[in-house]
Amino acid sequence: MDRTRDAFADALSSGDTERVNRAIDEVEDTELEERAHLFDECFEMCRDLYEAEDGYKRQAVIRFAAGLYPRLAYRTVGSDITDEALPGEWTLDEIATHRERLRELYLDGLCDDDGRVRRAAAKAMKELALTAEMLGASDELQLMKEDLEALAEDCEDAKQKHIEQAYENVAFHAEKPFSLLPDGLRDVVEKESPGGREQ
Repeated sequence: MDRTRDAFADALSSGDTERVNRAIDEVEDTELEERAHLFDECFEMCRDLYEAEDGYKRQAVIRFAAGLYPRLAYRTVGSDITDEALPGEWTLDEIATHRERLRELYLDGLCDDDGRVRRAAAKAMKELALTAEMLGASDELQLMKEDLEALAEDCEDAKQKHIEQAYENVAFHAEKPFSLLPDGLRDVVEKESPGGREQ
């Protein structure tokens, strides 16, 4: 398929599983620099398409956005974390903006009424936490935790499980013990612990 904003929008809004998966595969198969350019072209499209009434389409948007994430920070592994370690003319500030925009989308997804969307968002949040850990961005990890804590307070009980999963992933990469979960999330974990886990 064409690697264009319109082609991706058509696939994601189609509701067709094969077309959606092809679009996700297409962006995941691109080189990191090309994917970074696609991210800049397509992310606002993702935000617009996320407003769809159909839960599967919203899940598709979360999955596509996660595949679209260029992961340019991975190029800094083994090097000093500077702008020069990144490919092309990308800067650390620019790739931080990528993560910020994705984080906001995933936070929306974690409060979605459709459990498929929440699962996709919780899984995608883990990738952002891993990248922040690689960069030594402890402030960013702390912000992610605070965002998730606030989300846990605002969202209804039915949505807590996926928020807790996302929090656990972020806390792991922040090297914080699981026992330091906020009270609200700890209550959910204890309720869902082996022997009493809710499905």
